[in-house]
Amino acid sequence: MVNISIIGAGSVAFSMSFIRDLCVTESLWGSKVTLMDISKDRLNMIHNLTVRYMKETKANLKIETTTNRKDALDDAEFVLCTVKVGGYKPMETEREIAERHGYYRGIGDRVCDYYGGFGAYHQLKFFLELARDMEDLCPDAWLIETANPVFEGTTLISRETKIKTIGVCHGHFGYKKMAKTLGLSLKDVNVEVAGFNHCVWMTHFLYKGRDAYPLLDEWIEEKAEKYWKSEEFLKGLPWETEQMSPAAVDMYKQFGLFPIGDTVRSASPWWYHTDLETKKRWFGPTGGFDSEIGWSIYLKYRESRLKRMQSIYSDPSASLTKEFPPVMSGEQHIPIIDSIANDKEKILQLNIPNKNSISGIPDDVVVEIPAVVSGRGVQGIHVGTLPKRLMLYVMIPRMMRMEQILQAFKEGDRKSLILALMEDPRTKSYEQARSLVDELLAQPWNAEAARHYR
Repeated sequence: MVNISIIGAGSVAFSMSFIRDLCVTESLWGSKVTLMDISKDRLNMIHNLTVRYMKETKANLKIETTTNRKDALDDAEFVLCTVKVGGYKPMETEREIAERHGYYRGIGDRVCDYYGGFGAYHQLKFFLELARDMEDLCPDAWLIETANPVFEGTTLISRETKIKTIGVCHGHFGYKKMAKTLGLSLKDVNVEVAGFNHCVWMTHFLYKGRDAYPLLDEWIEEKAEKYWKSEEFLKGLPWETEQMSPAAVDMYKQFGLFPIGDTVRSASPWWYHTDLETKKRWFGPTGGFDSEIGWSIYLKYRESRLKRMQSIYSDPSASLTKEFPPVMSGEQHIPIIDSIANDKEKILQLNIPNKNSISGIPDDVVVEIPAVVSGRGVQGIHVGTLPKRLMLYVMIPRMMRMEQILQAFKEGDRKSLILALMEDPRTKSYEQARSLVDELLAQPWNAEAARHYR
């Protein structure tokens, strides 16, 4: 039996993926799963759905619920964190404030949902408190971090605590969209993806054992323009079409490796993001996931998904296995637990301290790389050297933004927040940056952050 705690279990999408995977992983049956959330309503809903799903799949799990984080951590062996402190509403208001100060679509790593609030303060504070509670209550447990910012959060936890931390994201699966667009059979595709979370690059691409980058080059030369005029691209959901967008192709030409998944959003050059028309040119008719059009589509999608789950929750006769077929979801969290607890060796894509996996990155910086997971723990696979231009113009600057965020957070340094904003090409004066920082920290939900950043 394994003790698993899900912190932020009210995240229906993630929690149902976890429960589905546990129910089809018979080697973990008998485990105790503690669902924890501060929202009793969301907690009751996910508990109800979990029990019903177990009955439909005949899975054997012991389910408990609590609104108390420390109770959930007591004797836990694996802790899954999906918490987004404060939700989306404050973030939307912060973006509106930033736009009034001259920052189109707000500030951050060119991704509106990435930090979870200004300077990532609330998320980083929560991550650190969670890890320190784990040091007291379950010091040998693994923390599997899903909530953003994964890069900053896992680096902070691994540096400041003794907790074994793994960051998990599914953005690297973007290679499947690439392979499908190229007309390749996935069973014959083998890729290596490496970098930082939301900044990963296809370091190796094999098809039937041979280098397949020439196939990608051929598609770009002969078929890309036709694809960008196709109904599939023009009418596709923005988070599904970005992988093979003009932005992705141009990034490949600029930096030497093909960007995968969220990289196309968050590591793309600032000049792709100056206004809506520019975004449309690079990301398609919606302007991409993070434009005012694309983000609105996403928020409506989230709302409709929640309503769908509430409808199923309200209808005891509804089939959950029809909504969530009893096959593995594709998320890596439960395979990690199964590999470690039952010594089943797997290679997974994880965020772990570098330890010389990628040349030129300090050992204590968390990187996203393939890793061998087993009863012995987690060992990163050596990646080696990335193209020099990519390192100088993307990787090192992204790493430095991470360091700036963590330095400001750890030292409570308001001036560092301003100086980081001064590097944004939209900033025209120190006063512009200072006034924005002051107004953001003056918001009611940032009262604690305002006291922290002196």
